[in-house]
Amino acid sequence: MQQRDQIQYDLPSNSSELILQISSCHNLMLLDKAFEIQQFYMTRHNQDKENFPINKDLFNEIQTFHKEATFLKQQLSDNKDWIHDCNTQYFQMSYKFIPNSSNVALKFESIMKLPIINACALIYQTELFNNWVPFCKVSKAIKSPGLGHKICYIMMDLPVLSNREAYIRGYGVDKLEQSKSFLICCQTIHHDKEYQQLHQINTTQVNCVQVEINFFAVEVTLINAGEFIMKSVANLDPKMKFIPQKVMNFLMKKIGKFMYERFCKLAQNIKGTQWEKAIQEQPQFYEHIRKRFEQYLSKY
Repeated sequence: MQQRDQIQYDLPSNSSELILQISSCHNLMLLDKAFEIQQFYMTRHNQDKENFPINKDLFNEIQTFHKEATFLKQQLSDNKDWIHDCNTQYFQMSYKFIPNSSNVALKFESIMKLPIINACALIYQTELFNNWVPFCKVSKAIKSPGLGHKICYIMMDLPVLSNREAYIRGYGVDKLEQSKSFLICCQTIHHDKEYQQLHQINTTQVNCVQVEINFFAVEVTLINAGEFIMKSVANLDPKMKFIPQKVMNFLMKKIGKFMYERFCKLAQNIKGTQWEKAIQEQPQFYEHIRKRFEQYLSKY
């Protein structure tokens, strides 16, 4: 029996064409397909990863991203031990206590009646986070290794406390054919020396406390061109052990609700804003996702 997330496709018989297809799929955020082609090739030719005929960094990245994305899909679906705190007709926020840990775990789900491209712009334009993310003083995109793959830096200016910073990698996964959704996966890279070296990123602290985003995911499931379901799950360590977990959860819920309301207000209409300008300046990314959404919606 075929797994729900497995993609159906015809594979070319020529090995060089297969390798080209892997690279193309990965760049176009078709991570599941890139991963399945790798696995198919290895099985058919009885090869291990050490002898796989593509760049080892690309091979390892596809394997790592696929494992992370699979884990995050599970986290988005997991309902065990979550405490529902804020429930309305269109919005639900939950939190979870993590024993013997300073980590904070939050989840939200909402039916959003917003232009989908506008919503994507608010998420994708990391350099504009300081315009809507609470306490964000500095936000910048450092590198874009692929069409939907970004490395960014954010610095939070918190009242009374020391500033917090984070170097984050994020990438998109096109799962429209498998689960009618688009997945965005993020985490900090402070301890991933191999990734830092590969992309030549220096994460040395500069008078800031580095927060750890163990994982953060956003899943957008299309209903129609102006309506979608957005789910998000986060697990992070804000490096504030001196604040009781109950208080921290309360504060994070307040911040989360503010971000949700701010996001909805800004995404409703971006005409004349920096986000509209960004869409115009980056046609390759936005035209690609626009076409993918249109292709999907035309089938239903």
